[in-house]
Amino acid sequence: MAENISESLENYLRAIYILHIDGKIPRVRDISRILSVKDASSVEAIRKLEKYGYVKHERYGYVKLTEKGLLNAEKVYRRYIILIDFFVNVLGLSKEEAYTLSCGIEHHMNDNFYISLDGLMLFLKRNPIELTEAKKFISNYRKKMPHDFKTSLWDLNVSESAKIYDISGDSTLRKNIMDKGIYPGLTLKVIKKNDDIIEILVNEKVINLTSHESKHIIIGNQNKSLTL
Repeated sequence: MAENISESLENYLRAIYILHIDGKIPRVRDISRILSVKDASSVEAIRKLEKYGYVKHERYGYVKLTEKGLLNAEKVYRRYIILIDFFVNVLGLSKEEAYTLSCGIEHHMNDNFYISLDGLMLFLKRNPIELTEAKKFISNYRKKMPHDFKTSLWDLNVSESAKIYDISGDSTLRKNIMDKGIYPGLTLKVIKKNDDIIEILVNEKVINLTSHESKHIIIGNQNKSLTL
């Protein structure tokens, strides 16, 4: 984290730096556009950055990074970029997910974390076979792992409805579930549920599933009043 400034101000520092490395002379409206904020918010943030000695700004003029500002902006930007690189090119997240996560995490990276992650990324890029294997393992693990952190069909109560987001587990389990007529994108409703069996309605068809099977049916868009 840059010295003395808040997470919000670090975002402004990063935005100014992005314009700087793009060969543009930062203006308030350009900074506001990158951060999706009003010009008044940018002006206030720039005043604070100027107070801390990170930028120089003339009224209605350009925003220029000082030597101190440039040094700290580079640190903020490098942390942001390495996180995006890791999330997208190793973990396989979408760019949108990576941008959102990186904006939150970058502010809490200490030097130990940054140097370790930088070393890991350098190792993986120098060893493409290991990078490929790691990506493959992560992708398979995400599909097969117990979904303790996701909402599954088993989490629903009687009369609740939801849309099927994904089906996890090994190939045999997934095939058995889909052979019963259950696919991502379909909407289901819970009719009955006991200790180990859940009965659902899908496409006007009643289907019985074990608790084990239902825990591998990942759902979204839960709706307690949806009529099927």
